[in-house]
Amino acid sequence: MMGLTAVQSRCLVFVRDRIAERGVSPSYREIADHLGIKSKGQVSKIVDELATRGALVRIRNKARTLALPEPVAGSGLLVKPHPEVRRAIEAYARQHHISVRTAAEEALHVYFVDAAAQ
Repeated sequence: MMGLTAVQSRCLVFVRDRIAERGVSPSYREIADHLGIKSKGQVSKIVDELATRGALVRIRNKARTLALPEPVAGSGLLVKPHPEVRRAIEAYARQHHISVRTAAEEALHVYFVDAAAQ
């Protein structure tokens, strides 16, 4: 998953927090108000991009339509990486005696943070 824009990130954090607090996702109007956006259509575009990237899941035929993705069984990851990437992360985790999720987080940190600093 490529990096999120600032607005996408704020939206995702808001949705995650609201689900954690209340057990249901916020409405598009609530998201728009939180982000300072006037159009629910713009919120829909932001949510579409987050769903495309696998950060959110849409639930069909329901008033509160957003959910968080389920972790990939047994991996602790919320995304399904390319099989070669998955094997590399799993091998790194075994070699360093850490969880797959920690290995993935370390890899993402090196890729996005350390590389950006250079």
